[in-house]
Amino acid sequence: MTFRLPENLAPENYPLGWLIDSWHGGGVLEYDNVDAAAYLHELTIDAVDGGPYVRLNSRIWLAKEPASEVDKEAPGQWTYDHLTKDVLWSAQTGYLRVTPDAPKREDGAVELEATVATPMGISQLWVGLINGPRLQMVTDTVIRSGAAADFTAAKFLGGNVASDFFYAYDMEAFGFEMRNYLAGRLSRQFDGSVDAPSTEEE
Repeated sequence: MTFRLPENLAPENYPLGWLIDSWHGGGVLEYDNVDAAAYLHELTIDAVDGGPYVRLNSRIWLAKEPASEVDKEAPGQWTYDHLTKDVLWSAQTGYLRVTPDAPKREDGAVELEATVATPMGISQLWVGLINGPRLQMVTDTVIRSGAAADFTAAKFLGGNVASDFFYAYDMEAFGFEMRNYLAGRLSRQFDGSVDAPSTEEE
């Protein structure tokens, strides 16, 4: 796993260092009331603000190609390059941090918390753990506007494998039980903009 630890990353968030970058890829989404579909995913996690958190921005587009075009064994970049963006399916923005003052566990894991919002009237508080290149999170609180979709809860599992970011996103929504909704793979972009710009004079 090769990555550059951003100079602007707060020390308490060093466990998140491997996530800091822009990531491109895609996968397949499917749910009880949603037919299987291929999608493209752009995710950026940055430390630009220099605060005791990292910022995340996620956008997912349905692909013009069918779900059968996704090769789950291929790197995320291959999927991203071989699919064509159609409509924007979802967008999320938020903040992630190591939970302040939370003790490190015996297995080395540390506690995480995140706040995430969508433009469709849903805000979420997530809690979880990160241990090396693996993280898991669940929704602790979900706030919905009166017009928002019937979204109740979700869980997320992710990890860095062979330099790609693999993840599975399960949700409980629309009256259905918790089940997988997204399964994807993203490739690191080595994006220098995710760190704060240098203040040194040339």
